[in-house]
Amino acid sequence: MRKVKKIWLFVLIGLFCSDNLSAHKEYKQIRAFMKANNLNEAVNVVNKCKKDSTMMNDPELYFLSSDVQRKLNDNQNVRLYLKQPYDTISFFSSIYGIFDDLITADNKESIPDSKGRIHVKRRDKSHSILKMYYPNLFNAGLFFIKKRQYQEADKYFSMYINAAATPIFIADSLQKRDSKIPRAAFWSMTSCYELKDYKGVFKFKNFALRDTVNIELCLQYASMSYAALNDNVGMVKELKNGIRYADKELFFFSHLADYYNLVKDYKSGLALCDSMLKVDSAQVMYKFAKVVVLFNLKMYDECKVLSKEVIAKDSTNADAYYYIASCFYNQATDIDDNIKSDLSANAYSKEKKKANALFGQSLPYMEQYKKMRPDDTARWAAPLYRIYLSLNMGKQFEEMDSLLKKVETEKTKAK
Repeated sequence: MRKVKKIWLFVLIGLFCSDNLSAHKEYKQIRAFMKANNLNEAVNVVNKCKKDSTMMNDPELYFLSSDVQRKLNDNQNVRLYLKQPYDTISFFSSIYGIFDDLITADNKESIPDSKGRIHVKRRDKSHSILKMYYPNLFNAGLFFIKKRQYQEADKYFSMYINAAATPIFIADSLQKRDSKIPRAAFWSMTSCYELKDYKGVFKFKNFALRDTVNIELCLQYASMSYAALNDNVGMVKELKNGIRYADKELFFFSHLADYYNLVKDYKSGLALCDSMLKVDSAQVMYKFAKVVVLFNLKMYDECKVLSKEVIAKDSTNADAYYYIASCFYNQATDIDDNIKSDLSANAYSKEKKKANALFGQSLPYMEQYKKMRPDDTARWAAPLYRIYLSLNMGKQFEEMDSLLKKVETEKTKAK
């Protein structure tokens, strides 16, 4: 039995030695290629080793890989110094590689051995190396932002932020002390939004909100990303945050008001408009938003008054004409549609006059809307048809009748 155990022990030792010899051979080859400045071949061997299960967890491989990347970076610096053709992308790529390799090496060294012991030998050296290159991660991100290469930009800004949280840098407290972290987070957020990576928008959101110069844009990205993810609760929360941070920024108000109208939460919409009008009673957008809410609440008299205020401030607001016209029109149809057939002639005539008077008041506003939005027949054609009919405006009625028949024919053909 003891003999069998010895045999297995020799087998295991043999396998271990074989793996070590293989790694030693490959590492020796990498160093030889580096010495000969044949860095492309050195990279090829490194990448091959990283896929080899016998070497992929060896910290030494990643330290060696970082040396290759440093030499690649040095070569680009020499070319720059000698004013020779210079590859900026390769320069930044090698810096990213240095960070990726040394962070990976540190992680591998941090794995406990069979007895639970951890032997982190080169963290201080890695810190010294990475600290020298660290600012260039941010510069690389800016380089790719300017080129609108958002995938690459996010990669570098993410490394800039994540590296600061690694054990290598943790003692430096960079995520608290480095003033560029919030800006890097903002640019990462921007990149993810441009890439439609809406979940990625939130990965550094808390850092990005510390970038006070761009806080409004951060909240816009957050609210629109929640909308894209169909998270209405999150969207509303961020829009409200946006209003609190920047009550003069109309983006947040307009989107929140639109949302309340969309879900028919007119009570919340009215409260929002009233609260904003207390902040700025002269803001036309707040007034117009309230016009829409009042119309949907069928508070027609209040809607008409406020619509006139909007028109007085902004005569180009076509929708304000539409809403005031529709208020009169709806009041007229409410009366006209509910006239009972058993009324006396006098009573019937009285109700008809009321309805027609309201149709008459609607007419100039609806015609003005038609003039301003001639293609929006879905909104003005049917109301004008009924107004012309009720007011016995024969010529205009015939024109509208012909138009509606034409529209209906086109719809039939389209089907």
